[in-house]
Amino acid sequence: MSPIGPLIALLLLCASSLAEEKAVKPEARCGSAFSEEYKPVQIQVAQDLDCTWDIVRPANETTRVIFSVLSLNPSADCSQENVTVLDENLEQLGVLCPNSDRIAEFESSGNVYIKVTTNSDSLTRTVYFFFYSLNLANALGCGGSLSGTSGTIASPNYPGRHQPFTYCVWNVKTPKNTLAKLSFTEIFIEPDASCRFDFIALFDGPNTGAPLKDVLCGRTVAEVETSSNSFTLVFSADYANSYYGFSVDYTAVPVSNNSSLSCSGDSMTVILDPAYITSLGYSANQLTLIDKTCVPYSANPIVFDIPFTSCGTVKKVKDHTIYYTNTIFASTVGTITRRKQLQVVVTCELEKDSIAEIMYVTEDDIIQEQTGSGEYDVSLAFYPTQDFITPVQDSPYFIELSESVFLQATVQSLDANLTVFVDTCFASPQADFQSPNYDLIRRGCVKDNTYHNFPSGSGNARFSFSAFKFLNTHPSVYLQCQLVICDSNDAGSRCNQGCVTRERRDLGSKVWKTNAVLGPLRLKRHSEAAGSVSEKTEDVKTDQSSLYVLGISVLVVNALIVAFVVIRYTRREGTGYRYHAVASH
Repeated sequence: MSPIGPLIALLLLCASSLAEEKAVKPEARCGSAFSEEYKPVQIQVAQDLDCTWDIVRPANETTRVIFSVLSLNPSADCSQENVTVLDENLEQLGVLCPNSDRIAEFESSGNVYIKVTTNSDSLTRTVYFFFYSLNLANALGCGGSLSGTSGTIASPNYPGRHQPFTYCVWNVKTPKNTLAKLSFTEIFIEPDASCRFDFIALFDGPNTGAPLKDVLCGRTVAEVETSSNSFTLVFSADYANSYYGFSVDYTAVPVSNNSSLSCSGDSMTVILDPAYITSLGYSANQLTLIDKTCVPYSANPIVFDIPFTSCGTVKKVKDHTIYYTNTIFASTVGTITRRKQLQVVVTCELEKDSIAEIMYVTEDDIIQEQTGSGEYDVSLAFYPTQDFITPVQDSPYFIELSESVFLQATVQSLDANLTVFVDTCFASPQADFQSPNYDLIRRGCVKDNTYHNFPSGSGNARFSFSAFKFLNTHPSVYLQCQLVICDSNDAGSRCNQGCVTRERRDLGSKVWKTNAVLGPLRLKRHSEAAGSVSEKTEDVKTDQSSLYVLGISVLVVNALIVAFVVIRYTRREGTGYRYHAVASH
């Protein structure tokens, strides 16, 4: 192959890349003010300081602040040493402590203040953050919520260059009783020893408040496994040095042994380790359910999604408990076999609000049992009118005093015979439901004279009440309702007993109830009054200073560009690249 083609491509790539490697000079003074539209800031401070850095932006703009380095005194208490982020009304957006994860993001309209407080221990503290203004209406749409047994996540425009000021958050949930295995097939984003500028952050849980698992940047690949069935992936990029982004494949794997079972309100999900099935002499295409037309929809891992109402699933109601059972068979051909006979018997035992998940794996009549637990997928939502068509999406939900509040409790299930009964519902001004509490209904007995039950439909219960007068003295009220899920064909179920003045012996256990929490409610006039009073303390500002230094020599820039291009064109040659894995604190 002629070298002219790659050389031309190299020259074009060099000509199109005008960004310079950033050299950020630390802010050594105690406090400063920034009026730039965007700016990277690295703070280095010593002991016994209380300093504020002001980000001055127009009130009609949203300011985003992203922290990627947080190195405070590890032996200090958060009350002694912290980084506090305040909005333009000097209300806290968040507090970062010495033991906080290094990655954090905050958004607010207008000005934002970064206040750093240190104790008397003599050492240097380092904090790096990057801020910029954005228009949320025109912001890049990326990220989102994903679920399932496998998938792929990639940076915007991958394998092309991502845009400047990209910020994406993906919340991913795999089936219960599984872990997520992530395989980063390519990472090619701006390199930095501390991953300050562009980075991928992996949080081991459902949101960015979960523990930070890893931070990645540069040119590398990686394999990471979570500790639960949910993880959050964040991709952040600043204004310069846009490369090819990243791509990661995630797959659900059983928590232990070779299989897992999870139950929801309308189906079962079974995941089998392909290596285990292969060891028994079978493959995914030889596995079926009782209804042999129902086969796994994935081969790696092997996944069955088993509905409660089809594929041969058998339903049984006994002692107010609902059972759904099906069996996975390994088919054989011929009259003899030297392979183990495999059957996987799965049962979801729905005991009103709880779910017992039972799996029997039989190898030549040797039974291995796996059990788990779960809950019905039950939702409780506000509705503005008694037609119960469109739920209220706002939180908090502002209402007038004595205005009717409409609610609907729904169990998510394809089983049309399931019904819902409101057993107990009470209110509290605190999210933890400490005293004082106020009963609307208890054990099916109405306690509030404004409480009203509407005719219930399949899988739902509807009711209303008037807004409480004690909302005058409390800004919020939260509701906690205990709901009972029954089979409508079970004449002796709790749903058909109505008001129970005392606990019956056979219902002494609380396992047949499920809790649904909703709120807060707030009075409209309380919100308006609160909004009319605004007390601001004196802003802590110092002379505006711009210590941001850009630019290295042209020779160094070109050398870096050439180096990265060479890496790009030789990535399939097995060259080893440095993996900037940064341990979380």
